[in-house]
Amino acid sequence: MAQIAANPWLFTNSDQASSASISSIANQTASALVTTSGAHGLSQNQSISIQAPTVAGYAGPYRVQAVPSTTTFLIALQPKQYALGNSGAAGNVLTMAYNGGFVRAEQIFWQPSAGSQTLLLTDGYGDTIWNPISSSAAPFGPFTYGKVYFVQNGLVINTLPSTGYVQVTIN
Repeated sequence: MAQIAANPWLFTNSDQASSASISSIANQTASALVTTSGAHGLSQNQSISIQAPTVAGYAGPYRVQAVPSTTTFLIALQPKQYALGNSGAAGNVLTMAYNGGFVRAEQIFWQPSAGSQTLLLTDGYGDTIWNPISSSAAPFGPFTYGKVYFVQNGLVINTLPSTGYVQVTIN
């Protein structure tokens, strides 16, 4: 489970986002009913990220308002989204490792355990924060990302190999 109460934050493979494909998004003005192609496994008040939807205006971080069924859930919309059209069969919903206030990541450290592994961290809108790939030849890392990155739209652990971990030092 994500350790974000202390600094640095530590994430393991168990914090990797679960994902479900979106079949449709039905705009109901102040909210939207999202239907997935299979069971989504979400619960009320869970932090999620909608990434790569057919209608770009739906991309972003949300909290699940209600879960009417195993393949549907409701999200609240912002006033600027009230006029968005209904979306077709595209996009993904992912669980978020962090969906809080603005933080400043001073350093991100990743230690892959084997060659040809990938780490993908995105924000709540699906924008890439960091995406290193280890080489197939030893040594495999470690990788350190020292650029200051402002995490203001949440953090999604899209891909984290089962034997690796990532550490995020915040300020």
